Amino acid sequence: MSGVAALQALRRAAIAGGSIKLFDKDGTETELVQDATQVSFGDDEKKYELDSKTNFYNDDEPQDLKSVVFCWMEEQTPDVDYKSKASEYNIPAFAYLQRYDLITWLKGTIDTCQFVKEDKDGANAQADQSKVGPDIDAVESKKRKLDDPQMDRINQFEKESVDHNAVLRGSKNIDFSYLISDAKKFMHELKRAKPSTKESKKESGSKKQPIIIVSPATTALLSLPNIKEFLENSHYTEPVPSNRPQSGVVVLNHPSDRLIKTGQKIMVVDNVDLFTNPDYWNRVIAIFTTGQSWQFSKYKFSKPEVLFQKYQGYYLGYNGEATPQQIKDWNVHEIKVDRGEKRFKDKVIVRDFWTEIDKILINKGYGKS
Repeated sequence: MSGVAALQALRRAAIAGGSIKLFDKDGTETELVQDATQVSFGDDEKKYELDSKTNFYNDDEPQDLKSVVFCWMEEQTPDVDYKSKASEYNIPAFAYLQRYDLITWLKGTIDTCQFVKEDKDGANAQADQSKVGPDIDAVESKKRKLDDPQMDRINQFEKESVDHNAVLRGSKNIDFSYLISDAKKFMHELKRAKPSTKESKKESGSKKQPIIIVSPATTALLSLPNIKEFLENSHYTEPVPSNRPQSGVVVLNHPSDRLIKTGQKIMVVDNVDLFTNPDYWNRVIAIFTTGQSWQFSKYKFSKPEVLFQKYQGYYLGYNGEATPQQIKDWNVHEIKVDRGEKRFKDKVIVRDFWTEIDKILINKGYGKS
């Protein structure tokens, strides 16, 4: 059975709340997706090969059924943990947009998915088959309504409703790929129109090192003693308070082709008393917190609800431990690391963190022109 039919079977099972059964190469049912070779959906006893290609595309490449099934099974898993598991199981992981759109489509919340392309051989037959049931139900429903005089009077004022996706997308998908070449030409012209050398030097020279603030609390899992090892070497170790530098400052080296030299060295502090000039707050790119509001008493904005609207906040905790409720209320991003020697996930966590920080740095003017 083709991966295209399997994708539709998965969607029907997902909408109906059906179960997913995995089978290994011996035909024995298993719960380990990394060992599975076949799958069945809901009450359907048909088995589908997990290595078959579907019509769900990621980076213009059709994805196999295993990666789609794994994405659905990890629906409730945070994006960082989902990517870590995918890397561990050697299963392709989807970007956030593709993953969100796929899960929403499988649930039946939307009727079409921009990453699911039509099957040229069987799309028409499949579409006709999928329409038969609803059309018959609609006709029968209308007949039942017309049998009731009261419903007949109500139907005179009835109007067909459409969801927002149908309104925005219309009756058929429109290919906007031709705009890509126009956009590339436009971006090329923008890059050519660089400011004068004098203005560029002046702008680069006026930029000072960006700043990350961490909590001074002894209970903080990320502080001055261990932040360099974690964010530079992608290896988390528990902080040792006695290793805190006397200067109260740590400098992180973050080489990047996208950033000017100043943006590639980031200061980390845990004491805002060092901020002798209000301009220091303009250089802050991230704030780590343990969820204790006393940390912000001397900050520019002492109320965390306001502070984390102005600056990106982060909370570092252990996997399996509850996150303080105020962290979610404050709009703070969660970073979860494993206890003990399970350090293989650290690289993925640190990579995703720097991806977000790079965006903040570029928005603050540290990007190369």
